[in-house]
Amino acid sequence: METKQQPDSPHPPRRTLSGIIRASFRAKLFAVTAFGILILSLVFTILFLTGHQQAEKDKLTTEGQLLARLLAHNCRLGLFAGNRENLHEIAEGTMATPEVLSVTIFDRDGRSLVHLERPSLKVTNRRSEFSEQVLARQGNSTETELYFPSQQTGSTRTLIGKVRVVMDEEPVYRHLRELLLTAVLVATAFLLAGSAVIYLVIRGITRPLTHLADGVRSIEAGDKVVSIPVESEDEIGSLTASFNGMAAALRERQQERDEAERQILELNAHLEEKVRERTAQLEASNRELESFNYSAAHDLRSPIVRLNGLCLALEEDCGARLDDEMRDYFRRISAVGGQMERVITSMSSLFQVQRRAMSLRKFDLSTLVGAAVSARRETEPEREITLTVEPAVTVCGDMDLLWVAMENLVGNAWKFTSRAADARIEFGAELRGGETVCFIRDNGAGFDMAYSGKLFQPFQRLHGPDEFPGTGVGLAIVQRIIGRHGGRIWLESAPGSGTTCWFTLPPVTEFCPPR
Repeated sequence: METKQQPDSPHPPRRTLSGIIRASFRAKLFAVTAFGILILSLVFTILFLTGHQQAEKDKLTTEGQLLARLLAHNCRLGLFAGNRENLHEIAEGTMATPEVLSVTIFDRDGRSLVHLERPSLKVTNRRSEFSEQVLARQGNSTETELYFPSQQTGSTRTLIGKVRVVMDEEPVYRHLRELLLTAVLVATAFLLAGSAVIYLVIRGITRPLTHLADGVRSIEAGDKVVSIPVESEDEIGSLTASFNGMAAALRERQQERDEAERQILELNAHLEEKVRERTAQLEASNRELESFNYSAAHDLRSPIVRLNGLCLALEEDCGARLDDEMRDYFRRISAVGGQMERVITSMSSLFQVQRRAMSLRKFDLSTLVGAAVSARRETEPEREITLTVEPAVTVCGDMDLLWVAMENLVGNAWKFTSRAADARIEFGAELRGGETVCFIRDNGAGFDMAYSGKLFQPFQRLHGPDEFPGTGVGLAIVQRIIGRHGGRIWLESAPGSGTTCWFTLPPVTEFCPPR
């Protein structure tokens, strides 16, 4: 099926402001500088307006306090005589001030005698209230007391009333709005003029950098002959000259690298041939070594078996003529022969585990562990041991190899619990980190974890043969079996506290055939 090719769009992709700033050093530098100028303009404007607002409010407060004191001073005689007309005239004189919204005169009991309020088309909450007590004085008062009130108390001052003057703050804020508009216009003009100057300066600085960027892109595109004109003798001019020298050095190094690559290709061709020859030699050596190990184990087994048979026959035929010391010698020879035969058998098992082909299938590992324990019970039916096996632990692996592994692990647990009063062996599985981890745990002799590095080395033992018999190959065999399955194995133990052997096996998947 043919697909129609979309025609190229006649319009180039639209670039956003943030994309332009990210793509250009000149734009970044200009944006940062312009932003700094904007912040400084805003800070100075805010400081100027804040100071001016505070000064205007202080002026309004001073004027309101002075009007209240003047009104209280003028109302003394009218309040003393109870002349409302006189008080009304005085209040109207105060209302002549444009910023006054209302004037109220109270008698000594707090009753309003005169209240004048300026009609307003717009209700505003921006107002300030100033109150002043009207006091009768003995003697003459001076005009200075209007500006610097006296602090005298006692019988010389008698309360005869109170006045209240409400001032409008809207003229203050209107003036501030006018100042704000003027400040914004000045700041905008300053920002535009400064930005224009800064742009011209930045453009002159960044033009050589733009040439450098173009040169770098040319080198990246594969152009081997790149040269940038040096426009100044400052640091940028020095950088441009260094770039030209670098471009020349790169051309020389490119030529050297091409020659080196040619030589490396020739060496690789010879090296691959040598690797194939060496690999074939190593494979042949491994086959010879495996054949030798198998032959040695097989050839050593026959003499040991004959030696054991001869010792047994000699003891049976000449046993009556031998004293106790000679019989002890024969028993020692027979024991050594048996130990050598077990070592050779273990060596053969170790070689067979490494050479045997694997056949993966899904099966119940719990059944395998139970069969291994049953086999041990048949050899020592008098042993009393508690067995706990978690049922239906399904794994994917080679059943024959895992039988050898379970037989060795169960055998170790059986052996090292022989001196425990209440011997226990437990098998189960846990889910850790998304994988199934199986374990075989016992309460036997245990061992010091400081020597755990020797556990999986062939013929390395942590207990003497007089304590627990064995060849020291079992765990090495188990490790190789688990490793061939792609799993891991480790032990946790402490002296006298038993041992737990942990191991992992491949998960059961749809690619693992059933038993």
